[in-house]
Amino acid sequence: MKKVKKLLASVMVMMLGVTVIGCQSKDASGEATENWPTEAVTIICPWAVGGLADQVNRAMSEYGKELLGQPLLADNVLGSGGAVALTQYLQEKANSHKLIFGGEGSFAIAPLTSEVAYKFEDFIPVINVYSSTFVLSANPKTNVDSFKALEEYAKNNVIKVATNGTASSEAMQCAALLNEMGANYQVVPYDGANEALTAAVSGEVDFAVTHASLAREFVKSGDVNPVVAFDEKKLVDEVYNLDCVVDYGYDTWMTNVCAVFMRAGTDQVVVDKMYDVLNQILTNEKFLATADNIGVNIDIKNGEEVKAYIDSCMEKAGKYAKLVQ
Repeated sequence: MKKVKKLLASVMVMMLGVTVIGCQSKDASGEATENWPTEAVTIICPWAVGGLADQVNRAMSEYGKELLGQPLLADNVLGSGGAVALTQYLQEKANSHKLIFGGEGSFAIAPLTSEVAYKFEDFIPVINVYSSTFVLSANPKTNVDSFKALEEYAKNNVIKVATNGTASSEAMQCAALLNEMGANYQVVPYDGANEALTAAVSGEVDFAVTHASLAREFVKSGDVNPVVAFDEKKLVDEVYNLDCVVDYGYDTWMTNVCAVFMRAGTDQVVVDKMYDVLNQILTNEKFLATADNIGVNIDIKNGEEVKAYIDSCMEKAGKYAKLVQ
């Protein structure tokens, strides 16, 4: 009987030891998460230097240290319309100090149009930064300055149009429109919307699809003609008075979004902390003045809203993906 009691006592001690160790491990992990970040935080822009997302990222980085207690850095990893950076990002572990930009092109379109190693489920959406309308612009030598003029041009010419990569949102929307028009066309990929627009301005290609805000100054200077907006409503402001594709019976549009993502498995407390910090930056009056100068529409949405929007884009992407494969 004494032996049994000693055995039971030993088992109880062992169980208690396991419980204590487990609790200590959990507490230590929780403390580490609460103390995040413990080093500089980097947001990677997977698109070209000087483009809309890059400008916004660099503007955001100016406000990070005061809010995070660590520097907020902006970085660029280029290639394949963002696929290179997003694939490399898979090497990051949960609770990484690196975050990355992405959008509907990254997750609803690229996996359907090219062989990418990542999937949407590999990422956690943190916050949407901005939304943007794409416009088709033409080099003035084409004499195309409206959708009707584009239809006439397409009767006797191949439409060579520059886009950010081939697996991007703008590439798919453009290909979908031109295909439904029955036009003879060629999508010419560049590493970023900025490079695509520069190609149209220089005459290297005749057309480009880029963010309306990015093309704004070139429209004002007469270096390109705005042709049509990829949207469900007209684009009207101090620079544009532009019909949209829906005006002509085409549903070939998606609102472009740029959101911040973290690696799947990241603790919710870390995600929430970055949402709060970025939300404060995006609503800062000085930052908003910079964003206005850039010409970007800050459009804050939480992670659940970002996920719902990208999920909704997947159906339309499935319809047109074959055009840019």
